[in-house]
This record gives sequence, structure tokens and C-alpha cells, in this order.
Amino acid sequence: MSSRKRLDQARPFATLGIALAVWLVMPAVFRGFVRASFFEFQAPLTYTASRIHDLQLYWSMRGLHSKDELISASAEVGRLIARAVAGSDKALTLELGGKAANIVFDDAPLDQAIEGIVNGIFFNQGEVCCAGSRLLVQESIADEVVARLRERLTTLRVGDPLDKNTDVGAINSAAQLAKIRELVQSGVDEGADLHQSACALPAKGYWFAPSFLTGVTHAHRVAQEEIFGPVLSVMTFRTPEEAFERANNTPYGLSAGVWTDKGSKIFKLVNKLRAGVVWANTYNKFDPTSPFGGYKESGFGREGGLHGLAAYCRMD
Repeated sequence: MSSRKRLDQARPFATLGIALAVWLVMPAVFRGFVRASFFEFQAPLTYTASRIHDLQLYWSMRGLHSKDELISASAEVGRLIARAVAGSDKALTLELGGKAANIVFDDAPLDQAIEGIVNGIFFNQGEVCCAGSRLLVQESIADEVVARLRERLTTLRVGDPLDKNTDVGAINSAAQLAKIRELVQSGVDEGADLHQSACALPAKGYWFAPSFLTGVTHAHRVAQEEIFGPVLSVMTFRTPEEAFERANNTPYGLSAGVWTDKGSKIFKLVNKLRAGVVWANTYNKFDPTSPFGGYKESGFGREGGLHGLAAYCRMD
């Protein structure tokens, strides 16, 4: 493979890969040792952003030795890593995949919510562990929200991710593109309706048009499995109780979003959502001083803030 082709495939992950490296490396550096991370140009499906090969470089003068690992990967790889370190004295923190629910109530500011939904699923072409890949919308406004999403889809620009005017870039690899296509087709085969942008896709590279599926049920694979692409699964609910029950009905628990004008509803729902991070009337907004991490198959431990240093500390 030519270096030029490898660079083209690496572009979608350029910014995210650097941010992820800093996020994972800096707590280790702060504690007095250095983790050198090397990112492959074409990441395999088993990692959420890029495959990391860790070399531990220690300050020998201080006699430091690392027994801590903080890894960002898929749930499948997380299980393999957990088994590999079982029985050792190595501490492990895992930030794995997700299937986040964006919950929109009938009293939500819809203009703001639509932009939050679009940003939540199409940022970095959906190849983000905390992507808002499930939309739970209250039945009374479902038709309006779907109509607005369909209209908003027509304005998204697909192309070179290094172009500041691009909204959706290339998929990471041919294998990942094949997985996205297979999962979307499974949704259609199971009875969902596919809504897709009619934009022209570049002839060279791996591309998938921004899409969303309606008529999705929780039994569908697209409602349970991490697609890791620019595909949104749309479902409806009637009551707040039904909303959080459906939002929690997934093996993952990394993040979620709530859209409503009522603060009391936000606090009630946040306390019942089994997700490590819950955004209210926004999405994908990060505070580096706040902890980030998940529940269930989304991993354990936290990154960011003081919580992110805990895995590198010893109290004895």
C-alpha cells in the first residue's frame, strides 16, 4: 500500500486520534512515567478509534514500574484484555463501545435538538464511542422530528475531512464500511425504513451517506449493536418511564442525551439512566475536569479530572 493511500485512509482519524492519545497519555505522564502510543493508519474493527501499541518508558532514576493500563477499545477487545490481565497485579481501566440514546421530549427546543442529534451521530462520521446512535423521540412530535431530520440530511456535505466545509468524512476502512452496510441492510430486512442523503459520494475511498432508520424496534440489531458509522436508529416512546426503560435496554452504558425544557424532568431521568455521561439539551460537549467512562459493556473506570488519575495512584 502506498504511503499516499495510507495517509488518505488516516485522515478521518487525524484529529480524534490525537485527542484520544492526549486523553489517555497525560494522566500517565502526570504520575511520573511516559506511555508512547503508536497509531496505525488503518485501524481494525476491534478498536473504537485507532489501534494503540503501548511502550512503557519509565524514569529509571525514580525506580517507577507501571502496573496500570488505560485502554480505549471495543467491548470484544475489552473482554480479551480483561482475561489477559486476570490473575496479574496489573490494574486495568477500560473505555469501550457504546449505543447512546438521545431522548427528545415534546417540550424540547426542537431547533436546538435537531442540531444536537445531527452532531451526536454524524460527528466524525459516527465513528465515536459515545455517538448518539439511538434517537428516542416522544410519539406526539415523532413525525415532525423525522421530517426535520430528513430535511437536515440534505444539507450535510460529504467529502474530504480536512476541508473545513465538510460535515461527514470517509469511513476508516473497507472492512468497517462492509460492517456498516451489513448492519443497515439487516435493519431494512427486519422491517425498518431507510432514509438516506442523496448526496454524491467521492469515487475514491470508503464512504457511506448519512442515514437514519425509522420503524426500528429494540429487537433489531441496529438498536442493540454498535454500528460505528453515520447511521441513526429512530424509535418512539410515550412516557418518561418508557423512555428511560428503552434507553437502558442495551448492553452498553457509555453516554446519553436528554432534551426538554423542564429541569425537573432532566434530573429525574438522569438519575435513572444507566450511562456514565448524560448531556442535557446538548451533546458531545466535554469538560476535561469531569470524569468520563461507562457501565456494563462500555467498560469500567474513569478518564478525565481527578477521577482519571485514580487508576495510576497507589495508596499503600
